[in-house]
Amino acid sequence: MFRNNSNRKYLLLLLLLYFTLVFILFNKLGITCVFLEILGLPCPGCGMTRAVLSLVNFDIISAAKYNITVFFMPYVFAYVFFDFKGKWHNYIMIGVAFVAILNWILKLIMLF
Repeated sequence: MFRNNSNRKYLLLLLLLYFTLVFILFNKLGITCVFLEILGLPCPGCGMTRAVLSLVNFDIISAAKYNITVFFMPYVFAYVFFDFKGKWHNYIMIGVAFVAILNWILKLIMLF
């Protein structure tokens, strides 16, 4: 379906725009996280908005407390949009996924 990289990049940009618009709509309705709203548990991305806002204000400690994976997001976006190749990039992405899952598990443990 999407054989060349430019079509895939356009699809990813459209998805990013879609989720941004959905986020704005849900925010206006008072829903902060659909995952949290339905299951009552934080999602792996919970705290990401607050973490980004903390980084904008140069508050690195608060950003790390909200969601540590915020520091990996520039690499993840570069990996997706610039189509990095090679096994080291794949290993880095596996490491990022591991950190995100570990962070989520620790947040769930802290709830109980």
